[in-house]
This record gives sequence, structure tokens and C-alpha cells, in this order.
Amino acid sequence: MGILHRYLLRRFFLTFLVSLFCFVLIFDLVNLVEHIGRYLESDATVVDIIMYYIYFTPFIVVLTCPIATLLAAIFSVGLLARTNELTAMKAAGVSLYRLTLPLLLGGVVIAVLLWVFGEFVLPEANHRKNNIKIEKIDRRRTTTPKTQRNQMFQGVDGRIFHFGNYVAESATGERVVIQTFAGNRLKSIVSAEKFFWDDSIWVGTDVEFSEFKDFRVDPQPIRQWHRALFHFTDLVERPRYFNNWFMRQDALSLDYFQLRSFIEVNQAIGRDVTAEVVDLQNKIAFPFINVIIILIGVALASNPRRSGLAISFGLSMGISFFFYTIVKIAIELGHQGTIPPLLAAWGANMVFFLLGLYLLIKTPK
Repeated sequence: MGILHRYLLRRFFLTFLVSLFCFVLIFDLVNLVEHIGRYLESDATVVDIIMYYIYFTPFIVVLTCPIATLLAAIFSVGLLARTNELTAMKAAGVSLYRLTLPLLLGGVVIAVLLWVFGEFVLPEANHRKNNIKIEKIDRRRTTTPKTQRNQMFQGVDGRIFHFGNYVAESATGERVVIQTFAGNRLKSIVSAEKFFWDDSIWVGTDVEFSEFKDFRVDPQPIRQWHRALFHFTDLVERPRYFNNWFMRQDALSLDYFQLRSFIEVNQAIGRDVTAEVVDLQNKIAFPFINVIIILIGVALASNPRRSGLAISFGLSMGISFFFYTIVKIAIELGHQGTIPPLLAAWGANMVFFLLGLYLLIKTPK
């Protein structure tokens, strides 16, 4: 990487970080002013409000990151155009494509980091933010319904749990079936009439084991207990695991793999998971707009007449508003099943990629 590319990337990332910080701060302040009356009425402490906005910030980072990326691209290239540095570079044989390449690589870095951030930080932060809002601000208890009926859960080591009834508060279940898979092959089925948590272990009554070999069930179950207690020593799933599954059924509180498991389990019992499939695809599609939107930023900023700071900011806001409008409409249409999930999640990216490519091709090199 040459001196020119390092100079451009340094300016790009500096503008990106400053813009992101400002957007997060403005968004939090506006939200605070908008809801200050509710906070005072709820008697929430200062610590509660501070913690709420700490856990709220990761969502704002993910939401405003494409805007900061676009502003950084427009400002970086626009400043070069305004000071005639871009003209000098073109005269020296440096094409606009060559200047765009390091910015695209910078966008890839931002997209990857944003995906990692959205997987490992956002779900837990959003979950805790919701708990603070419910318990400290709305003054409601974060309890699940007393009895959940006909529920399935994705466990570990290939296990799928099916509960006829499940009571989260007492960690007890009825008519429980535990299926264990090795890849796509069903290894065993364990059924229990009663299933409950006893101090540190799951205990079942009327437990029956059946093992499958070569896709055929053995004519005689391996072991069988009736009206006796059986301790499941090999189950590592604790009651909190199932309770969290109930509490985290929104896409923001689940990471990619948890949401995929949620979809697989609910598909197995015939539930409509169209909305969740759209959200799953969007977890991958949304970060990559940080790469695509740079094409538009470079094409627009390379014109010296559009290189002022105020113009750069205005262009960023206008394009971002247009982008989020398309995303919102596409996601809603996908949730309703009007358009396929893949199109709903990637449609805005496709539109902006084609628009950016067209603008870049039309821009003087």
C-alpha cells in the first residue's frame, strides 16, 4: 500500500470514527429528551438510565454505521476534490478506481467488524436493555407466561427438546420428548411424563429410552423405567437456557446461530418462520451496505462542486434516509410474505450496488 492510499485511509477512518461517535451521541441525547418525562414518572434512578443507554448504544452503533461510512467516503474524497488534489492525482495517472479500492477494503473491514459486533455484543446488550426498560422504567416484571404449551428447543450436542407443557418459574415440564441427532441421523429418543429441575440436575418420571440404528428403531428399548425417578446426568442445559429461549425470541436479542436454531426448531413443528428467515438474512446483508455505499460516496464526492462539508453532510443524510426507507419497506414486505426473504434482506443492497456502479462508471476518471 502506497503513501497515497495510507493517507486516504487514515482520513477515511478518522472521519468514520468521529462521525459514528457524533451520531451515537446525538441519537442518545434526542432519545433521552424525548423520554425524560417517562423516566421521571417511573422513579428510575440515574444509574438505571445510564445503564439503559449503555446497553442501548450498541444498537445505535449498528444502525448509524452505514451513515458514518458514507459520510467518511464523501468527506475523504470530497476534500481531495475541493483542494484540487484529486485533479493532480488524475493528472499523475492515478485513476478514480485506484482511489476507490482502498476505501472499499476499508468498508470490508467495517462490515466484518460490524457483523462480529452484532453477533457478540448486540444480542446481550439488547436483552439487558429490554430488561431494564421493563423492570426499572415500565415497572413490570420480566416473567414469561406461567405455562408454555407445545414448545420446542434446540439443545446442545444435537438434542431437541419438545415440551407438552413447560412452567418456567418452577422449571417443570410434562410429556417431554428429547431427540438426539448425529448430523441428519436420529440416534435416540427419550420420553418422560414428568420432567423437573431438582437442585442441580434434571429428573424425570416414567422415562423410556429408545435407540435408533441405521434409521431403524430397536424392537426392544435399551432401558425402561416406569413410575420411578431417573436422573439425567448427561444433560448440560439448565433451566436458564430454556427461560432465555422464551425471553429472546426477537431477532436483535439472538445472534445468527441462535436465530437459525430457532428457525429450524419451529420449522420442525410446522410454524410459519417467514419473518425470522428475513431477519436471519438481514443479519448478513445489513453490514455489507458499508461496502456498497462507498461506491455512491466516491462517485458523488469526486465532483468539486459537491465537495463542501455542508453538502457532504446533506448528501449523506439524504442518501441514508432513502436507504433506510427502502430497507424498512423491503423488510416489512418480507415479514408479510409478499416478497421472498432473500429479496427482502438483500434488495436494498442490490439497488444501491447498481446505483453506485452506474454513478462510478459515469464519473470522469
